[in-house]
Amino acid sequence: MGSKRRKKRDTETSASHGMNDTENMDASPATTKSDSGVSDQVAESLAKEEAQRSEKTAKAAAEECKAYRGPMMRWMFENPSKWSEFLAMSEYPRFPDYAQVMSGGCPGFAAGVLHWPEDMILGGVKRSAKGAAMESADALQSVFLVASPNDVYLRFKQKGNRPLAKPELDQSIWSEKFAEELVYAVFTQMKRDGCLPSSQSCMGLALAGVLTVTYASISGLGLATWFGIEFNAATTQIVPFLTLGIGVDNMFMLLHNYHDVMSLTNQHEIGILMRETGMSILCTSINNILSFLAGTMLPIPALRSFCAQSSILLTFNFIAILTLYPAIISIDLRRRKAGMRDVFCCLRGEPRQETYSMITKPHFQEKRTIGEPIPRIISYKDVEEEPEVEPFSLHSLIRNYYIPFISKKCVKIGVLGGSLVMLVLALCGMQRAAIGLELSDVLPEHTAPAKFLQARDKYFSFYPMFAVIKGPNIDYAVQQQRIDKYRRAIASSKFVIKTKSGEPSEKYWLGMMRDWLASIQKAYDDEMARGKFNLTDGELKGNVSEDAQIAHRLICSVGHKYQCEGRVGKVRLVDGTQTINNDGFYNYLTAWYNQDNMMYYVSQASFYPTPPKWSITDKNAPLLVPPAEPLAYSQIPFYLTGLTDTPVIIEMIKVGIKNSLSFFMSCLRMFSELAVIAIPLKEIRSTCDRFVEEGLPNFPQGIAFTFWEQYLHLNGNLLTAIGIIAFAVFVVISILLFNPWAALNILVILVVMTVELAGFMGWAGVKMNPVSAVTLITAVGIGVEFTAHVVLAYLTSLGTRSERTSSAIDRVFVPVIHGALSTLLGILMLGFSEFEFVVKYFFVVMSALIVIGVINGLILLPVLLSIMGAPQE
Repeated sequence: MGSKRRKKRDTETSASHGMNDTENMDASPATTKSDSGVSDQVAESLAKEEAQRSEKTAKAAAEECKAYRGPMMRWMFENPSKWSEFLAMSEYPRFPDYAQVMSGGCPGFAAGVLHWPEDMILGGVKRSAKGAAMESADALQSVFLVASPNDVYLRFKQKGNRPLAKPELDQSIWSEKFAEELVYAVFTQMKRDGCLPSSQSCMGLALAGVLTVTYASISGLGLATWFGIEFNAATTQIVPFLTLGIGVDNMFMLLHNYHDVMSLTNQHEIGILMRETGMSILCTSINNILSFLAGTMLPIPALRSFCAQSSILLTFNFIAILTLYPAIISIDLRRRKAGMRDVFCCLRGEPRQETYSMITKPHFQEKRTIGEPIPRIISYKDVEEEPEVEPFSLHSLIRNYYIPFISKKCVKIGVLGGSLVMLVLALCGMQRAAIGLELSDVLPEHTAPAKFLQARDKYFSFYPMFAVIKGPNIDYAVQQQRIDKYRRAIASSKFVIKTKSGEPSEKYWLGMMRDWLASIQKAYDDEMARGKFNLTDGELKGNVSEDAQIAHRLICSVGHKYQCEGRVGKVRLVDGTQTINNDGFYNYLTAWYNQDNMMYYVSQASFYPTPPKWSITDKNAPLLVPPAEPLAYSQIPFYLTGLTDTPVIIEMIKVGIKNSLSFFMSCLRMFSELAVIAIPLKEIRSTCDRFVEEGLPNFPQGIAFTFWEQYLHLNGNLLTAIGIIAFAVFVVISILLFNPWAALNILVILVVMTVELAGFMGWAGVKMNPVSAVTLITAVGIGVEFTAHVVLAYLTSLGTRSERTSSAIDRVFVPVIHGALSTLLGILMLGFSEFEFVVKYFFVVMSALIVIGVINGLILLPVLLSIMGAPQE
């Protein structure tokens, strides 16, 4: 009974479902569109939920990994025996064998093109034996290939309308230096009457003298600019200060004698002043100018500019001091005769008391003289008759203590003995002297580039260089084989880094261009084999690859003509001898430069002029690939290595030392140190010269050549320049004074000063280089400042040699000291320069020159004059 009821319900339910299904089937066409939209929304919602779940899962996994990463690595480090539980043997972590990986260099991301040689990236490499595997290295450097200076120049030149950077003086340093000169000059010429300057004070003249020299220097810089002499760090950092200090020396000499003239005569004062002082100024100024002109003999453009500008500025200073400054003194003379105070010209000073006792001294008339006696000259016997000098002044100390002291016989012997000891020590210092100039010295100290260069010099011995082919009178198409031969000849040097195949480590543009042409020729041949080109008229039959299109364009491009007939299928871009087709060489050059532009920059070719722009994808461009202009400049890169541990080669001793004087015997040691750099330079230079003779104009270029090739002839040029300036000093002084004996006295002191300065450089660790060579050359001229005044005063004094020496010291000691101190002030600010080479090679050396000049000019020279001085005039 129950079962029958259940069957009945099931039958009713089934019938009901069947009816519903029929209804649904009837309604489905009407509701399909709405059901589809709902299903899309549901699917989108499910996708979003799935994405959110995946993101949450990933974040959770990342956080879990981050949380357990450290402990896992630590666990693996502490339990290496358990790695096998979850890692296969091949999956074990292992440290790379860096010695094996880095030996022989390291490939870049484009291994077929970029390969960093071992000597370039690793420094301080240690091996168990020569040629053995590398064991360790102390330094690793990364090298980035950047645009060459020529490329950067062309980019800026093409953009145009850019403001040109001009060299400027450091105004803060110049202001401080100028103020120092003014304060020193004014203070030394100040004489007070109570709280105000007296009428005998020359503060106004000192101020006018510094301004005269300053404006003369500015005028000289303007003329140097007009002459086209280039400015550099030396000319802006050194020349103004140095010439200002030297130029003020003559002002002190004029002012010192101005006081004496005013105490001796009351008429023709300016004429007497110029007669008594002008010859000294003429001698010192001409020799200073000649010494800097001799420095222009060194074949270094920057130093030539420095010496030329210094010569021009000193010439302007000399002219101004002898013309403008006497006119200013004549104006001050009126004030002084009127008894008006210095600076405060509206106020009257103390009554003027003139003494002319020196004009009528009886002992002058007892001497046999020719012409009118010179009243300004005194002898030591006349000291008690001189107008009293101010007590506790420098002049007072010189007259009352220094002159009697240096006149003693035992003191003279001590001075000669001390000078001999100094000379011996100087010769020993020259033996210690080294040659060279560190690249890090020419950069501001404590900067990243300077630190980098210091580390680089310590660990690395490689230098990049370029073999430059200079046109435009070179037919590169015809000279291909010779250019290849030229590259191989340079690469034959043991100093050039090579690959295992013996080729230079760096590829060059002609080889890269040849490889590129060969690759597109292969694509062209493949399309030709498929019948894609009509051999009769050269027309395309269907689509071909881009490389094949470029090859087709190049084959049909000959100079300025586009001609396919007779060339398709017959002309090849590169023949079997690896020679690029001569007819279309410059068309191919344009295509390679534009289509394989990355390789052009990798090759570091630096073309000038650059080929015209062209692109295969430019639909508006003509079919002809335009030819490039003949190259006026192109370069081939090389890397030199082994420049710091090459043994000394005796060959280098032949350069510039064969006929050297014993004065520069330290050159023997310098050349042995220089040989490690000079040997490859000379070897490569001789190779370049040989190919120039064969008709391929070229020259080497690079850091090694820029900074070190100048040393090949440095000693010869230095000896020549010093010899010329020494001879010029002797001739000029002999002519001006009509006294070769006096000129010889001066020349002896100048030689001693130069030797002592060279010795000081050796003891102080100042290396011999073109910069220090200029200082040695100019030392001969600047040294005249400390000697010519003394000798001229000695010649025009009366009495015995000792009396005339005492008289000369009494007259010129003070102005010479003032001149030395003013020159020292002129270079004082150089000691605070951020450039190490300015401090070491100019401030230190020039300061030493001033000290050595004072010692020899005011101590040794008077002793020599008292023993072997020239006869009186």
